[in-house]
Amino acid sequence: MAFTYQTVVDLARKSLNDEDKVRYSDSDLLLFANHGMLALVKRRPDFFIGQFANLPTGESGLTEYLQIDPVHAQTLADWVVARAEMTDDEHANSGRAVAVFNLFGNEAS
Repeated sequence: MAFTYQTVVDLARKSLNDEDKVRYSDSDLLLFANHGMLALVKRRPDFFIGQFANLPTGESGLTEYLQIDPVHAQTLADWVVARAEMTDDEHANSGRAVAVFNLFGNEAS
């Protein structure tokens, strides 16, 4: 089953308790997902073997398919959660955001 960027945004919304789309817009969460894909290209270029002509550009839309194996969709969603948490209150949520970033780093390596 192929996953889209919308799938990642929806997964992130569950952790953010924002399934009603009140706290974060789709465009904000999509921006974080695009940044996460760029971080994956930098950190794990082997995820994109055979796709070097079609690497993420940071400009994917919600309906576009992820260029990574679907098993990593939750890891990308965790990145989105961390970025979203950091936009709320950087002091109150900094511990949680750091923990999620560490999770992203551990699962992406």
